[in-house]
Amino acid sequence: MARPRKPTNMLALTGAFKINPKRAVARKDEPAPVGEIGEAPDHLLEAERKAWAEIVGLCHKGTLCAADKLVIEHGARVLAALRAMTEYTDVRLMVRLEAVLGRLGLTPADRSRVSATKPKAQDDGYDEFRSAG
Repeated sequence: MARPRKPTNMLALTGAFKINPKRAVARKDEPAPVGEIGEAPDHLLEAERKAWAEIVGLCHKGTLCAADKLVIEHGARVLAALRAMTEYTDVRLMVRLEAVLGRLGLTPADRSRVSATKPKAQDDGYDEFRSAG
């Protein structure tokens, strides 16, 4: 099994791009996360909306963006379905939930692979001078 791809900001922090500049070039067009996760979609059932809020509340600040809505929705539906069962007999649902939680960094092993985006500082008008020095 291949190792998961290391986040670009982690490679930059560890100096990997200085050692191998081609890695940075290969990732130069990588999309940046944009938009807030927002509220649960209106079409979710009440139990699914509660599961949405719980999952979002467990995620570390700065790790979710608007592009994650479908993953959170999927996880919320699976979690609500599992909780509605009187006996946990659907192993497929349990495996699905574990996969979603892992992708969001909500398991101990996966948490170490998550990195949060920091908000950009407001432009103070001196950026052109910073890059020159």
